[in-house]
Amino acid sequence: MNMEFVVTNEPPKGQKCEELPGRLIEIFRAGARSQSAEPFWHQAQAFSRLLDDQELVLVAGTASGKTLAVGTPLFYKLQRGEIHKVLLMYPTLALLEDQRRVLQLLAETTDLTEEIGQLRGGMSRSALIHNLNKRVLLATPDAVYWFFRKNVKYNALLVYGLCQVDEFVLDEAHLFNGLMLRNVEHLWQRLKLLAGCLNKTPRLHILTATPTTGLRELSGAEDIPGKSKCNSVSVEIRPSGRFDRRDQFTKAINEMLDSGQRKVLVVCNSARMAHQLFEKYRVADISAIALEHRLKFGKVKLDDLMRCLTEAGVQKESTDELSVRLSGEGDVVLADIPDGTELNLPLQEIVAQATEALENQGWLVKRALRDRAQYPGETWEALLKNRPLPCRIVAAVRQRLEAAVNLDEQQATVDEWLASVLERLSTISDDQICCKARDFDSLTKTFVTAGLDKRAASLLTKRLTFEMKADPAQLPKQSLSHRPVYLRWLDWAVKDDEKEKVREAVKSDLASGELNAELRHIGLWSNTDVPVIVYSGSMAKGAREGLIDAFSDMERAVLISTSAVEVGVDFHADALITEECEGNSFLQRFGRVGRHDKSSKVVALVSGDAYAALSELDEANISRERFSEKITDVFPRYNYASASQMLDAGHYLINEQLGRIGGRLNGVPELQEAKPMAERFRTAGIQLNFGLRNTMPQITLRDGVGRDPFYLLRYVDDDKLRPADSPFEVARATTWFTGLIFQGARFDVIVDLEQTLKASQHVFLSSKDGFDIWSRPGAGLAYLQRMNDHFGRTGGWSKWHPGNLMLLNGDVYLSRIDRDHEMPVPEAVFDSEQNPLFIPNQTYLVLWGWTDAEETRELLKDIVDWEELYYDWDRLQFEWAKAMVILENTAGACFAAYRELVEYVGRQVQR
Repeated sequence: MNMEFVVTNEPPKGQKCEELPGRLIEIFRAGARSQSAEPFWHQAQAFSRLLDDQELVLVAGTASGKTLAVGTPLFYKLQRGEIHKVLLMYPTLALLEDQRRVLQLLAETTDLTEEIGQLRGGMSRSALIHNLNKRVLLATPDAVYWFFRKNVKYNALLVYGLCQVDEFVLDEAHLFNGLMLRNVEHLWQRLKLLAGCLNKTPRLHILTATPTTGLRELSGAEDIPGKSKCNSVSVEIRPSGRFDRRDQFTKAINEMLDSGQRKVLVVCNSARMAHQLFEKYRVADISAIALEHRLKFGKVKLDDLMRCLTEAGVQKESTDELSVRLSGEGDVVLADIPDGTELNLPLQEIVAQATEALENQGWLVKRALRDRAQYPGETWEALLKNRPLPCRIVAAVRQRLEAAVNLDEQQATVDEWLASVLERLSTISDDQICCKARDFDSLTKTFVTAGLDKRAASLLTKRLTFEMKADPAQLPKQSLSHRPVYLRWLDWAVKDDEKEKVREAVKSDLASGELNAELRHIGLWSNTDVPVIVYSGSMAKGAREGLIDAFSDMERAVLISTSAVEVGVDFHADALITEECEGNSFLQRFGRVGRHDKSSKVVALVSGDAYAALSELDEANISRERFSEKITDVFPRYNYASASQMLDAGHYLINEQLGRIGGRLNGVPELQEAKPMAERFRTAGIQLNFGLRNTMPQITLRDGVGRDPFYLLRYVDDDKLRPADSPFEVARATTWFTGLIFQGARFDVIVDLEQTLKASQHVFLSSKDGFDIWSRPGAGLAYLQRMNDHFGRTGGWSKWHPGNLMLLNGDVYLSRIDRDHEMPVPEAVFDSEQNPLFIPNQTYLVLWGWTDAEETRELLKDIVDWEELYYDWDRLQFEWAKAMVILENTAGACFAAYRELVEYVGRQVQR
């Protein structure tokens, strides 16, 4: 039996405009797109705070106008010259892009249109300078972190730009929790001290729906409470089991459409579920979808498009040129070219690609040289994990390496060899190298001429074939004719004098059905003429772009999505269908309905326990405030680590890169406390991970989306994996995410504990004055042997001995187990070049002897059940499991967990 009730809302109070500066109101109305708009009470209060140069904490949900509340007075002050520069930080790029539209309206009315810049990771030095000179900067904190973790060249530029900022805005700040919030605290301390170098006192303004204690500690400002401008919403709670969830979603969507709801938002907890729903129930027939959306999102076969344009009278010369341009936009790499095709590869491109690849390999070799200087008993090949290409570099210079007197001379030898190879490669007389797919022997011979041995040259050639794009002008026409091209590419690919003719021809053939377009992420919901759209974080950014706008523009539509829509895009729906999730996430989803329609409805699919806990609401009317409290109490709540001294030590080491300014930054009490730990890390040669949020390297799919290796390796075979040289990647996969959604998981993925312990380099040991570091090759194995010897002398193993809690550092190797195999045997994971897969440079926990899954879950739930940790639960389902392994999703989490576990075990012993 389903439960129904109504969530009511008291609208926000208004504020008379006469009480505020006239120019401020003009700016506000421009942003609101209404010349009669009046601010809400909480917006007016925010205006007053910022005009008085006070800090702001605005607590309000969706549809409350938070962006205008802070943006209006800031642009007012910028135009009047009262402040020089503003930095607005957003937790996601999607939110940044969405809010940029509102800020653009404010900029247009204050003559600051050209003064909006953005900080993005990966920017060149010149692009960074260009954007830092803008008066309004937009960024994610992750982007700012990217520059701080780079070299001094970038740090110095960033420091200069941030010193000039007067006011900082942290939007949707409730998304920063635990160690992520701790990183934000360090970032804010860094920004304040940098500004202090120019005698500035910057102000921080926090916008959030659900303030936390940690957020309030960032600012001493008193909260301004705000209300959302929403109508009442009917809510239906349905009990739903895990295995019938997809059918329940489908039933609810059909019911919503049958009842006449026009905009239906469906939010799933997983991208897999969202894409399965979309693919199973969407119909490819797009005749009922508006032409403008078909033009924007549709793709057609190249030969069909050329036929359309030829019949419309476009000259052959123009269609041939257009064909080449459009083909160049496709993702055609050398490995995709038909066998036997001859190509002339530009030497300049070969040199650029080979330079990047060889420099990455050289970096790996120099790291191995450094490691061997610390652990002389290891071979260079072992330290390189026997990866073929860097091992071939070692072989090429082995005699010189062995003759070198110190590490600096060894590393210089590698640099000299690289420089010599690249110089010989760049001085080849031919401008192009003639090659034949798919072996590209001529390219391999070119690398041999440059100084690589045949094996290394072959490996480099194979790597480049997956990286270098093919020139479409050199490909056989038959190989391109069926390639899909996006119709939106016509906007830039067609010459100006032919654009109108081409556009009309395409529109005419689309309308008549002569031109068949595929809308990859848009279709019609089964047995209806209602468009359905899928939108998730597992889609490439370019593929997602514009889909939310399309949903908003359509008269009727279903949007199937994930948490990607919780924050980041300002739109509304008439109906919401979602499943039980973390409380704050549910409230974000809930905020998408009730904005403009009094007949909005929500269907929530929940567990039996949640249904029972909410049963008192049946047939009731409940305020939004009370409803929010109830949901927060009943729905799951994420737990986070509050602090980590290892994280603080990482910040100390990063600040040291900033020279004199870094010394001032490290003078704050929190970092002075972390100084001894940072110095021990430096002495031991430990490279700490550093980042705002997730720091576990991922596997990058073909569309550029990164996924958790423990998730992705359940589906992807070894031959689909390619090497990755970046410390932020475990591997690259030749698979698209959409190619996996209907595959069942074939493997369990676990940590290869034996190989991981062999690869461990450092053991962190709790001691009276904090901790000690014990370093040597295979440190974990050696430590474990000592513990076993100890227990042998003292009468047996004990779970409550702190020595069984091992905090280690090193590379983490992966194994997987075939789920269909009668005898479950773990097998190591390799990429297509037979390199073993491992997660580089990790800090992780091994709880030796913790093998009972149920008991371990109960223990960890009470101690360190944190979102920043990854738990290798799959391991504990096998009898041969000897330990629980925990990795960290956010740097510093395992160290914090280790301290908590040691204290917990100590309390058990005292009992």
